[in-house]
Amino acid sequence: MYYTLSFPSRINAGIRLPASKSISNRILIINALAGGTFTPDNLSDCDDTRVMIKALHTTDEIIDSRAAGTAMRFLTAYLSITPGSHILTGTERMCQRPIQSLVNALRELGASIKYTGNEGFPPLRITGTKLTGSEISLKGDISSQYISALLMIAPVLKNGLQLHLTGKIISRPYIHLTLKLMQDFGIETSWNSSGTISVKHQPYRSKSHCHTMVFVRFYNGKEL
Repeated sequence: MYYTLSFPSRINAGIRLPASKSISNRILIINALAGGTFTPDNLSDCDDTRVMIKALHTTDEIIDSRAAGTAMRFLTAYLSITPGSHILTGTERMCQRPIQSLVNALRELGASIKYTGNEGFPPLRITGTKLTGSEISLKGDISSQYISALLMIAPVLKNGLQLHLTGKIISRPYIHLTLKLMQDFGIETSWNSSGTISVKHQPYRSKSHCHTMVFVRFYNGKEL
């Protein structure tokens, strides 16, 4: 027996794609800061995102970021304002990657962070405390993950944060991505022509559900 199947000449459909690790890990940190008690859906399935999810839900003293660079940097800032004392570590290679610029910036804001091994490198002993916030400066050519880590905790700081980026800013699209996701959770931000990003003390707006949208942008031929 044979069947003939007929299809319309045009099909309208939507395809749900997972978000990138860049979006996923930012959403996870922001959602945690907003007091979210759920895991946003449609997240990336990469190692970086799995590490982040586990870290945000663990009660262990030692948090292993493994080889996840975004997790190491974002968690360094997040844990600095989260109650408790933790050791943030990673693979041998991760512990050879410098993190001093971010640690120095957080210390300038009042964070309690100590190196447990080589100066300027993980592992880190981080004791969470309430940070006041202030004005700090970073070079614009520094890793955008350092900048994003500071921006995402900025609304929680008592006095907010004015982050002055000096020189050429090389990762502007990633910074815009961070600010856009913060705005989606109710945060007002500004970025003036002189390179200063201002974020006042304000609450993140918690969501009962968060669907991770897929933003596709390209910078120098690379998808964010």
